[in-house]
Amino acid sequence: MFFKLVFCVLLHVSLSKMLPPYIEKCSKSDPNLNQCLDRRATDAAVKLRDGNKDLGIVPLEPFIITKVDLGNVTSGAVSIHQIYENMKLFGMTNSTMTDSDANFSGDQCYWKYTCLTPAVRMESDYSMKGRLLLFPINGYGKCTNYLYDIEGRYEATCERYTKKNKTFFRVSDFKFQMKPKRIVFDFENIIDGNEQLSKEVVKTLNENAESVYEDVGPAFNEVMGTVWKQTLNQVFNRVPEDELFLP
Repeated sequence: MFFKLVFCVLLHVSLSKMLPPYIEKCSKSDPNLNQCLDRRATDAAVKLRDGNKDLGIVPLEPFIITKVDLGNVTSGAVSIHQIYENMKLFGMTNSTMTDSDANFSGDQCYWKYTCLTPAVRMESDYSMKGRLLLFPINGYGKCTNYLYDIEGRYEATCERYTKKNKTFFRVSDFKFQMKPKRIVFDFENIIDGNEQLSKEVVKTLNENAESVYEDVGPAFNEVMGTVWKQTLNQVFNRVPEDELFLP
């Protein structure tokens, strides 16, 4: 749900000379490159919260995802098919990047980092069918879910290619893992047509939120990793490598 937000990478790839001067870049040869990336991307999160049409960066606050289909998840006490549509994520731009480990010199092209986010709120239409804990589920409607104290770990591997005599990046592999310390679920109508039982099921879900998330989280991380990879490559396709960094 809540993808914190690999947007941190998205923010850095947008740090090109095509942007206003208040968006600062880093130098690939800087011995303190990792610390620079941490600072610049965190700062850019706020400055680019409304997006940038020239680079194809959609607004980050809220960040809107048309559809997320988690497929059939079977793990532990969960056997469920979840679909989220018209998803809105709030709180992404409050993230802080840390622990960057990056190298873009020579043939190297990778970036590993951690993002810390105090809270993310997800509002979405949803449909869900299967089993959660002991409950048979066949629900649909609105949901508002909250994730608190999120630690997101990201690994981006890229490659270079030439276009119009310019060198560009392409993300070839992207790994995404998000671990919130606390989760609050709120699904309306999770038991279709039974409001009272729906409330009891949601109450039970929240009492077991950590174990439920452990079961559904890997599928969500995989789907969101694909979403972020596609988004990043849309930006990389527009901005040459030599415009992403200081000389």
